[in-house]
Amino acid sequence: MTPLDGAPRTIVAPRVVLRAFSAHDAEAFDALVMSSIEHLLPWEPWAADEPHPLEQRRRDLADLAHQLAAGIAAHYAIERLADGALLGSAALVTGASQDRIELGYWLGVAHLGQGYATEASAALTAVALDRLRLPRVELWADTRNLPSNGVAQRLGYQLVGTEPSYREHPGEVPLMNVWVAEPGWRVP
Repeated sequence: MTPLDGAPRTIVAPRVVLRAFSAHDAEAFDALVMSSIEHLLPWEPWAADEPHPLEQRRRDLADLAHQLAAGIAAHYAIERLADGALLGSAALVTGASQDRIELGYWLGVAHLGQGYATEASAALTAVALDRLRLPRVELWADTRNLPSNGVAQRLGYQLVGTEPSYREHPGEVPLMNVWVAEPGWRVP
């Protein structure tokens, strides 16, 4: 059994829905990534490998759906509830070690500053702590990424330290603020 066994395929919040990815999302996902690539490059190491051929994108998204079903990782498309527009992605994944679960997210540049990241992250944190009964969820945010650190603060995560990123990065390894939420967490 993995820590993410039982993660739901769909999570509904007031303005967004988090749902399992499918290969059918490839074109919209690709367009969102490429329209936001300059914004993503400083913060998301995976963005340095873009663009991907569309067929690879289909396989990658189908694999994310498989990982969710298998409880390996819980990757979700973030859609606006009102019109179904793809806004970005949110996930619960293995973090700095196998026993640490990290919340991650990104939004397309056109959807920043509207509270979608905070809302999606709050819904996913509630699932992690209340439904999956995880002992802790971590959110690692580059110290220079003020909006992501702001999301952690608005969510009521507690800052527990600053560490070099454990992920591979092109260039200099960034310092990350490590924020945590534990059982009993509630959005302030």
